[in-house]
Amino acid sequence: MAEYTSTSLLYATSILAIGLFFVSLYRIRRMDKKGQALVGLAVVAGFLLFYVQQANIITLLLLEVGILNFNGLLSDKSPKIRSAYVVICAVYVIMIHYIGFMFIAQAMLLGLLSVITKLKEYRNRVENRRVEVSRDIFHMFAGISLMLMFYFETEPIAVTFQMLMILGGILVICAAETFKDNGFSDFIFKFERNGAALGFGALWLAMGSLFATSFLNTPNVLAVFAAIFIGDPIATIIGLHFGGAKLPWNRRKSLIGSAAYFTVTAGISLLFIPLPYAVLIGMVGAFVESLKIKIDDNLSVSVVLTLLLLSLGA
Repeated sequence: MAEYTSTSLLYATSILAIGLFFVSLYRIRRMDKKGQALVGLAVVAGFLLFYVQQANIITLLLLEVGILNFNGLLSDKSPKIRSAYVVICAVYVIMIHYIGFMFIAQAMLLGLLSVITKLKEYRNRVENRRVEVSRDIFHMFAGISLMLMFYFETEPIAVTFQMLMILGGILVICAAETFKDNGFSDFIFKFERNGAALGFGALWLAMGSLFATSFLNTPNVLAVFAAIFIGDPIATIIGLHFGGAKLPWNRRKSLIGSAAYFTVTAGISLLFIPLPYAVLIGMVGAFVESLKIKIDDNLSVSVVLTLLLLSLGA
């Protein structure tokens, strides 16, 4: 019975993918030339990955549809149409994950996050330096929940939980933006900085966490999570309340905030990885977080630490 259900879901996923493929081709015509060129390059990259991995035709279909969909269909200017399609994308990712293509499902989710983040970037016109403690507490609570799942459960279960958390967060953001002027929407908007698109920082954080889990083993994932989920908000809270001397290369960051980032990240990482690596993770994470660059530190720290751990063979 289970095998019949899995086979039926595979057929259903394939049929949905074929339908979305033709719809996405139609919608991509509305993109500008630069966007169409980028999608073309992504499709070519997908074919190269298919060739290198020697995968089957179903794998190629699922991969290319994700590339086309997340770059074409989500380019619609109507928030209601985008929100409706986000639901379709979420269902599509879950179906791919369920039939056993976990890595492709993670790639699709990264694609979905990157497109939504890019859309929200256009709306970020006003910079706000006020950080609410409640926002950072929620940041840490989500991270600790995810870390506990990775620590106590097997990796496939933990990754599934992580993907469901991300998809659930995306749907909550879309619902709050689509159906405004009610208690639910007002509550969600309280967690976002003034002048910033709702969920902008959270989406970057989701991308960073998913990037780490795509390439690292569980102990190293937990070390990266210690940096982006706990070290970062602790540094923000301490830097905001105590201030003090500023860093010479970034006057928006304080020395005490970076010191807190290093201490917390290294201390927690030591529970999962050897001492030299934990200290290095704390130092590099604190430094990258302090840099004045255009890339959100929730993503930049995760990428740098992931590449560092891979290069060390930790």
